[in-house]
Amino acid sequence: MRAEDIRIRDPFVFVEDGMYYLLGTTGEDCWNKGSNFSLYASRDLEHFEFAGRLVADGVLDGYMQLWAPELHKFRGKYYLIVSLFRKEKRRGSMILVSDSVRGPFVPLTGEYITPQGWLCLDATLFVHDGKPYLYFSNEWVDPITADGDGSLYVAALSDDLKTLVSRPKKIVSGKYCGFSREIRSGEATGFVAEGPYAVEEGGKIALYWSTFSKDGYCVAKSVASEVFGEYAFDRMVFERDGGHAMVFTDLAGKRKIVLHQPNSSPDERMKVFDLAP
Repeated sequence: MRAEDIRIRDPFVFVEDGMYYLLGTTGEDCWNKGSNFSLYASRDLEHFEFAGRLVADGVLDGYMQLWAPELHKFRGKYYLIVSLFRKEKRRGSMILVSDSVRGPFVPLTGEYITPQGWLCLDATLFVHDGKPYLYFSNEWVDPITADGDGSLYVAALSDDLKTLVSRPKKIVSGKYCGFSREIRSGEATGFVAEGPYAVEEGGKIALYWSTFSKDGYCVAKSVASEVFGEYAFDRMVFERDGGHAMVFTDLAGKRKIVLHQPNSSPDERMKVFDLAP
């Protein structure tokens, strides 16, 4: 199949052993049931084959809104981080583990890695100087600040990735970033900051994240000199009705950014672009 044949939100590309592995919020019910955890493999980012399901049926029974799974390798094991919802537990992000890039993945602890009692999503792993950190979004519909400010946070992780070992620090504000526009869902209104992905660039930490600007769903870049530093807005990376991006290096050594566009269902598709300096 070709890339344009795959309906996907929140695309994530993992590169290993001459292969590109694509995952994300896939399937025909991306908003309620959420991702079906399909994994696709490719050698050219254009032609893909179905490579199986990352999570077996029954493993996450009782959860819904399975969103934005992403794949990381850390100290010889593979980790899948996914946002999910359960009424009695609200929304959070959970880490699953496997010995193989193709799974099957099982819950590392069965608990959310994001703070208990917070409404969170889009957690991502970032390893800096050998130490793991978790970036995540405190969702705008019920932020802990109670002012409609969807925000991004970072916290240090234990070496086994099972617990947070520092207090989360707020690093990006959707409401006060200067370019987000307010959105509405039912009776709730607020400002979005979601989909964080951190990479090292030129000795600094570059944080790619999404919000809604006057031109629609978009990708912004903020930069800090250290993990718990001050994240300053750098530039708008993508403004044309697409977002939830991540960055990877392709097999030719070129840096790429991948996101979904458009943001409207059911037309979401993966889009890959060269990443400008």
